[in-house]
Amino acid sequence: MKTTLVSFVVDAGLARLTLERADAGNAITPELIEDLDAALVRTVDCGARAVLLGASGRNFCVGADLKYFAGRPDRIVHDLRDMANAFHAALIRLTELPIPVVARLQGAAIGAGFGLMLAADHVVCSQDARLSTGYAKLGLSADAGVSLFLTQALGPRLARNLLMTSRFISGPEAVALGLADECCARTDLDHVADRAALRFADGPGSAFAAIKRLTTEAAGAPLLQSHLDRERDEIVQLAESGVLARAIATIAPVGTEVSGTAC
Repeated sequence: MKTTLVSFVVDAGLARLTLERADAGNAITPELIEDLDAALVRTVDCGARAVLLGASGRNFCVGADLKYFAGRPDRIVHDLRDMANAFHAALIRLTELPIPVVARLQGAAIGAGFGLMLAADHVVCSQDARLSTGYAKLGLSADAGVSLFLTQALGPRLARNLLMTSRFISGPEAVALGLADECCARTDLDHVADRAALRFADGPGSAFAAIKRLTTEAAGAPLLQSHLDRERDEIVQLAESGVLARAIATIAPVGTEVSGTAC
């Protein structure tokens, strides 16, 4: 039997989706994307009133699993395009959920992990959280909606700076910037995130759905899909130059455990 990489539990109207690749920092692979998308479909079908998106282990998500690319050097560009398309489709499904989405975040959220967090409606992070775009360290631009979400939240100058420097943001700084909504001690994270998610699950569901529709339309409903396509094209074009292959070879030799940001 296939072991799911995204666990799914519904309790008291709350759908709990948890990334389950703790030993790899919940790094993203095609299989994890497939399981995430399937869990999101189940969320719609099961009638949940809110979602709590979290991850097991020390880190929320360190981005794409570079070991996957390192093991297939002749297919890096093809694999990157396929993973970006699949992850973006799951991201669209997540943002289109008519119910509130709460992200519970500990440790690192890098690249696509950062994008997954930014796609949530409410973010609870631990004080030891470390958030980074990460892409520029590999000579890449952005994907997973990161360049759009950051620009919408922070404006173009600060978004550009975070993308270019790949510097890490702490949990408290994320709250100060408006990228996260609550920050607490790691030991209190489950309690605080559960409280927030259950509060949404017990709230006015029809009003929440209408609010999400209105704010999505106000931001330009088709914008996310078209921007994700543009992000995919830009990052794939950079990968075609060989920059990603060179970065992976520099970070670690093929066959070693490497995780980081590419999708």
